[in-house]
Amino acid sequence: MNPGRARPLVIAILVAAAVAAGAFVVLGRAFPASGPAASGPRAAGLAFEPAVVDFGSIALGDSRTATVRVRNNGPAPRTITIAAASCGCTTPTWPTEPIPGGGSAEATVTLKPTGKVGERIDKTVTYVIDGNDRQTISVRCVIAAAAEPAPTPVAAPASTPPAAPAAAAPAPAAPAAAAPAPSARARPPFRRVEPSVYPGARVAFPALESWVKGTPRSGFEPGKVYVFDFFATNCSHCKEYAPLITRLARDYAAKGLEFVAITDEPEDRVRAWLAQPGKVDEVPYSVALDTDRSALATLQAGTFRSFNPRFFVMRDGMLLWHGHPKEAEPVLAAVVAGTWDPSTVKEQLVLESVVARAKNYLDTVAKDCDATGDWTPMFAALDSVRTAVPERAGQYDAQRFVIMIGLAGLTDEGYAFGREAAKRHAADMQTQRSLARAVLQSPYVKRRDVDFGLELALAADALAKGEDARAADTVALAWFSKGDRAKAVDHGERAVRLEKDPKMRAQYETALAKYRTAPTGPEPTRTRSPAAPQGPASGDASPAGD
Repeated sequence: MNPGRARPLVIAILVAAAVAAGAFVVLGRAFPASGPAASGPRAAGLAFEPAVVDFGSIALGDSRTATVRVRNNGPAPRTITIAAASCGCTTPTWPTEPIPGGGSAEATVTLKPTGKVGERIDKTVTYVIDGNDRQTISVRCVIAAAAEPAPTPVAAPASTPPAAPAAAAPAPAAPAAAAPAPSARARPPFRRVEPSVYPGARVAFPALESWVKGTPRSGFEPGKVYVFDFFATNCSHCKEYAPLITRLARDYAAKGLEFVAITDEPEDRVRAWLAQPGKVDEVPYSVALDTDRSALATLQAGTFRSFNPRFFVMRDGMLLWHGHPKEAEPVLAAVVAGTWDPSTVKEQLVLESVVARAKNYLDTVAKDCDATGDWTPMFAALDSVRTAVPERAGQYDAQRFVIMIGLAGLTDEGYAFGREAAKRHAADMQTQRSLARAVLQSPYVKRRDVDFGLELALAADALAKGEDARAADTVALAWFSKGDRAKAVDHGERAVRLEKDPKMRAQYETALAKYRTAPTGPEPTRTRSPAAPQGPASGDASPAGD
């Protein structure tokens, strides 16, 4: 992302998030006694406590995280393949290692609601177990108004009589013996597992419970191309991309493609959504229900990734492509033209799936480390992920760097590591830019070496040949941090010119307004209070700028 874009994460495995506030906090309220029935059989042996995570009120723009205890009540080890949220505002993690019979593990759920003040948010997280069984929990909150800043104390007027003298303070008690600092628990090394769902793979037609719009189908019609769109009626990201999906469905239905939107919501909710004025015209495609999450297990789970909206393009039982609708049109055009070859994107999408699973692994380690302040296990975890996923070594080095100069307090060692990483990945534009963002923008960096940040930003921009908007904006931030407003504005304007995506361009325009008017100088460094309900998602563990 970029400096104008804030997004809460625990650890961004893609080194692709803006620095933002928000992280692990204590659960507002939990009601373990009730919740949705398990989508898979109870014989699956896993119990999720609580079954309903109710955060109470969450201020607009804030986020909260809760811990969910996963207990294996059966005798055999069970493995959670994926945790899939019904909306992008809900981010779950899950234990990647098998849970032994009779044992337990922890998962987390983070909710950052979007909507109107007073609106009740009701989402779900589905855990796919051993690639087939499913268990679902509910996640709820009510959106509250953003917290007002604390008022500035006002001095009492001169006419106010003096307060009575305070009573003498009692003698301090003898200090108690200091408790030993807890240590984060070591975890097994990350193990690379290839996804079972990828371009070119043979995948069954998803079993859909019922169809609320369109002709029910249970198999592929020979030669016909199907586009399965996972969505939810209350998903803010789905609403954002609904006009694009409507246009694609109209344009490509005329060329023989069949679009099927899949949701796991109750039928009455979906029918009420379709009954809204004008909604049927906005939905020129079939709508099917997946309330038992079997379609999710067939398609989403096998990629180790889950997000809404998401397209799966299939023909004759072969997956041709999967990804975000905003990236789909060139693929659909090539499929219609008969020129699409799924093997051309297989390697990329398989890597993205492996990286998604690694991100979940690192997120779970980060939670422990943030709770204890001991980041040694995180460095070991990053080493194991770096070994398993060498294609993204630069990004994992950038994560280690930002943790070292920030949350871990290893400033000198961190900068030494960062300089070695910059040399090691001298030809990698993304790594150079991520290292620069770590220096220039991560909120808990103990000391900002702005000269080093500028050096990295210029290197990234040179590697991009001046044609990458993100690199241009990073250079702008570096010059702003150095105190050179003119150069910051010049490069900020270049970033706006280069960016084609309207949403991203708006973020660069926000940053440019800052470069034009705000006082120049380095970003302030925040001090984390031990009592502050924040964790590594606050941005210190995630270099920004992607």
